[in-house]
Amino acid sequence: MKIIAVTLAHLLVAAFAVSAAEDRREKVLKDRTEVQSIPQWIYNDLSKGVAEATRSGKPMLIVLRCIP
Repeated sequence: MKIIAVTLAHLLVAAFAVSAAEDRREKVLKDRTEVQSIPQWIYNDLSKGVAEATRSGKPMLIVLRCIP
């Protein structure tokens, strides 16, 4: 009986982890889409960002993200 309870607990935890990972992926993709739609942000193009900072004389903010 104890083995069944432990197995069920493991299955529930695994199902929750997969669901959470899918939710996180959707949030990250939505966030990227929103950032790309804002013209003030230059996404994934360092040389374009440097050129724009040089042209405008404004400082540049570089955001590095790691999404495991």
